[in-house]
Amino acid sequence: MPVITADKRFAEARVYAYYVLAVFRPGLEVPTFGQPRDFTDNLNGLTDDDHKVLIEEGRRQLDRQLADLERNKSRAATMLTIGLAEVAVLAAGANRAFAFGLWTSIIWIMSAILALLALGGAVSLLTSQAIFGRVDARAVASGPIPLQQQVAIGYAQSVSWGEETIRTRITILRDGVLLAVASAMLYALIWPFISSTPSQQSNPQPKTTGVLTTCPTTCTPSSPGSLPTRTSPNSGPAPSPTSAVPVPAPSIQRP
Repeated sequence: MPVITADKRFAEARVYAYYVLAVFRPGLEVPTFGQPRDFTDNLNGLTDDDHKVLIEEGRRQLDRQLADLERNKSRAATMLTIGLAEVAVLAAGANRAFAFGLWTSIIWIMSAILALLALGGAVSLLTSQAIFGRVDARAVASGPIPLQQQVAIGYAQSVSWGEETIRTRITILRDGVLLAVASAMLYALIWPFISSTPSQQSNPQPKTTGVLTTCPTTCTPSSPGSLPTRTSPNSGPAPSPTSAVPVPAPSIQRP
């Protein structure tokens, strides 16, 4: 298990980055903030009853660690739901944020990055492998020391792995919540400005009411209460029904 101790520079940020990276790299071992302490005592001074007490306490401690892991995953699932909703809200306001100005665009980008980091931490807590110690029955059966004593030593050694794993995962969950809150606060700063900005949309086409007329030839304007009349570009004015047709006068011949 890789270890990034707290005394290293940006240790907490580096551990969180490992957890986010584990989402895209399956099988990557996530680090912890401390190295589990090895149990080196041989328990020779303890009686069989003491060994039984130690075994029972070790079992209860491992059960508590597994319960803490389930609670951590449940809270991570809640954070995942909130993160997805936050990303959806950011995506809905992206058009307005970029249309308003440069400073709102920068704040929107920062808010989106923080929301995605919080989302990555939640997904990693749900999918990454949690390392816990365990008592290997095969190793216990073939050990040189008495069986009960060896089981007690195995529990004493295994609980330290789970403690470091739970401690690290609680820190990752806290960091993810802080990132989600920071993202929401940044978006809340620009929301009063971009909420009054209309989103960029195409110009709506005017709707036609009444009778739609199409003029394949030339349309001549008409009065508002009548439909337009068609005229052909090659034809002259239409003859009036009451117009007189000129008739040639008869010629008169005189003798």
